[in-house]
Amino acid sequence: MNLSNDRLRLLILWGCAVLLYFVANLQKVIIPGATFNELQGHFAASAGVITGLGAVFMYTYAFSQLALGLLVDRYSGARVMAWGGLLLCGGGLLSGLSPALWVLYCARILTAVGAASIYLSVTKETSRIFPGNFALMLGIVMVFGYLGGVSGNAPFIATARYMGWEQVIFAVGIGSAVVYLLFSGLKLSLPLPPVVRTATFSYRRFFEVAKIRHNWYVIICGGFPFGLYFAVQSIFGKKFLEDFSGMNATHAGWVLTALMVIGAANSLLAPGLSRVFGNRRRVFMLFSGIGTAVAFFALVLALAFGLRTPWLSGGAFILLAFTGNISPVIVALIRETNQSDIWGVMLSLYGFLAYIVTALVGNTAGFLMGLFPPLETDGILIYSASSYLAVFGVLFVLSLAAAYCSLRIRETNGTNIAETIH
Repeated sequence: MNLSNDRLRLLILWGCAVLLYFVANLQKVIIPGATFNELQGHFAASAGVITGLGAVFMYTYAFSQLALGLLVDRYSGARVMAWGGLLLCGGGLLSGLSPALWVLYCARILTAVGAASIYLSVTKETSRIFPGNFALMLGIVMVFGYLGGVSGNAPFIATARYMGWEQVIFAVGIGSAVVYLLFSGLKLSLPLPPVVRTATFSYRRFFEVAKIRHNWYVIICGGFPFGLYFAVQSIFGKKFLEDFSGMNATHAGWVLTALMVIGAANSLLAPGLSRVFGNRRRVFMLFSGIGTAVAFFALVLALAFGLRTPWLSGGAFILLAFTGNISPVIVALIRETNQSDIWGVMLSLYGFLAYIVTALVGNTAGFLMGLFPPLETDGILIYSASSYLAVFGVLFVLSLAAAYCSLRIRETNGTNIAETIH
């Protein structure tokens, strides 16, 4: 198939956007998830301060979703990504050069704003460039995103052991900057879609979404499982596997890598199975809500009875990865239960809640872990089963809300039932 010069450049532009999305997802998990002990030792900081690095990233990411969703609708994904990519690369470089904790906090805020813009922008650009194959191409984008998370776990940890964690983070920043410069050059050489003047920057559109009760069931059932799972994945899961289950850093990193691989596979598996089952959505939401509660209940039992076997903890984590990563089905459900002029806003609210949950859990986990004095071994602080029992007990209670909401989800069978939803 022959491609025109403009079409080829447009595809390369999209490829650069996908690579930036890969970097955005990698940035979500490397601080503090993959570097918890290193950061704690380097800055001589408490667990609350270190988990706060993950929390401030997620807070910023979540609130950015609300504003950036409106900007992307008005100005296009390419324009928004031009500014967001600059923040992603600058924050990433600064993360590897931070001489003090407050500088690292600032770097994570910049990186989070950039990462949020990349997700929304690449989704918008995929819709524009591949209008006839949007679902398939979006699935490919999400796979690359999860692969970024995969790279931010075991491969990052292994590389950091030889190069040093600061050097690897800085190298990631350099790599992303090269991709960003190529993206920017292509953007200047291509015609962009016109600014949509009718896409007003008004938050009244969020109230239109919020007044529909069924939307709350979808937001909570979709946002809580992912938010709870991602807090474990990106903030304190590796530390828990080391402290409670006795894994070394490499083995714990491989467990978290497996979770990201599952997430990547689920981005194609979940919508594929949904189609096989007659475009049913509700059964997947039930699996997500109830399955998340079952996984956290298993972790609570393991902690309460001192069952330190890595297989039990790892198995519960794997279940969380399956239940927390069904976003293509959730996006389809959102489109089928909302009018076309507000489903994009609903999608922003879903993303906002998911990452707000992650941020709140990060802050809560750091506070609860600090309630019980840790033991220091070879300069590393080891937190007790009581610390983690408090953390996972709270997460189990939160997961019950998702389980309840899953029971209230309406089935669509792939058709738009927005007019029947109240």
